[in-house]
Amino acid sequence: MPRAFIQTFGCQMNAYDTDRMRELLADGGWELVDDAQQADFIILNSCAIREKAEQKLTSAAGRYKAWKKERPDALLAISGCVAQQEGENLLKRAPVVDFTFGPDQIPQLVSLVERARSSRQRFSVTDFTDVESYSFLDAQPQKLPGGAPVTALVTIQKGCDHHCAYCVVPATRGPEVSRPVDEVVREVVRLVEAGAREVTLVGQNVNSYHGVPELGRNGNGFVELLRRVDAVPGLLRLRYTTSHPKDFTPAVARAHAELETLQPYVHLPVQSGSSRTLRRMVREYTREQYLAQIDWLKAACPDVSLSTDIIVGYPGETASDFEETMSLLALVEYDSIYSFEYSPRPDTPALRLRLRDDVPVEEKLGRLQRVQALQAEITGRRLQRWVGRTTRVLVEGEASRGDGRLCGRTPGNEMVNFDAPGLAGAVAGALVDVEITARRAHTLDGRAIAVAVPGTQRTPSRFRRLPVLA
Repeated sequence: MPRAFIQTFGCQMNAYDTDRMRELLADGGWELVDDAQQADFIILNSCAIREKAEQKLTSAAGRYKAWKKERPDALLAISGCVAQQEGENLLKRAPVVDFTFGPDQIPQLVSLVERARSSRQRFSVTDFTDVESYSFLDAQPQKLPGGAPVTALVTIQKGCDHHCAYCVVPATRGPEVSRPVDEVVREVVRLVEAGAREVTLVGQNVNSYHGVPELGRNGNGFVELLRRVDAVPGLLRLRYTTSHPKDFTPAVARAHAELETLQPYVHLPVQSGSSRTLRRMVREYTREQYLAQIDWLKAACPDVSLSTDIIVGYPGETASDFEETMSLLALVEYDSIYSFEYSPRPDTPALRLRLRDDVPVEEKLGRLQRVQALQAEITGRRLQRWVGRTTRVLVEGEASRGDGRLCGRTPGNEMVNFDAPGLAGAVAGALVDVEITARRAHTLDGRAIAVAVPGTQRTPSRFRRLPVLA
């Protein structure tokens, strides 16, 4: 069998796309391998959201020059948002690449590979599919080794109709299309039957989801989707990402108190704590409106864990604007953040602002360091609150350090590495009660007390109960 390897860059949407490409290739007679050097075909699934991600892609492509020289009949392709953004220009910048294709072309992957193998001509395919005729690929986890992972992604929409001034997504993912609710639920069922115990619903802006026909675009479609997925038998945990504050409603906040599987964790990107900067970003909400949404969440779910995105050094951001971001971080007390210097992206309105109001590089770096230092203090305090408490952890597998410990996540999405004598390597998919004994910079340590809920069919039944550890 010919062998294929996929390297993924960027967001969870890309991770979902990679899984679908793996399934298509497996169905087309390809063996999936974990070592690129063993592959006859390599895909680099790219991200364009920030300049650094694009640079990582170019570097990765360059590293395969020797591989291509040794394997002249092998193929290298670039997919994803950079491929969509750059098209044929990417072929000029990366001569080692045989073809490029955008996210909307994934269903045609096998035929694209056959075209490249037969013609040996380089090409780029980046057409968007019409909104009216767009169809989503269904996950087929039975085609992958081991079935579904314990934690699986399920896409509920593609594209975005918001045009934030700094963002390239509308140009790389196209207009927003919501996946029909019945398709989403059926995919969740298939994944649970194949071993998944947690699913994360993913989209560029899940709050604008409108795939429930009887509800149209009245703003309640996402809550109804959450309710229907929550009812899937065998599902233990439900999450979603990413939310846009413009469309986040009190009903979504209340769902965290009302739905059994919906976890107390929300990623709500604020980008800036300054209403002035938010207006220049075309985010369509103010600082005060955003803080009201945080209040909704904390009222519905007092121990909710929160994360966000922060951009520093946006064109025209003043020292006063930045201090408002710092004060918002201190006020909200996020459990974690993703923070970045402003990254100029092609064909975005912010480029025009940058020409006039660029923030000096040294100032951007200094602001980023201050944000990250403050957040490190806050994250430490938030993690410390778990020490001495017992929480329920969904086991994902063995800890990365390879010391016989297990790892998994709390309901609030904190990663826990814990001791569990007799259970190592056997309980992926189980819910385990863990006493938290210490905190690290970004993770927690603990010891298992009991298996609360048996795991997947891969979990031996003898692990129904773990005795209290001395």
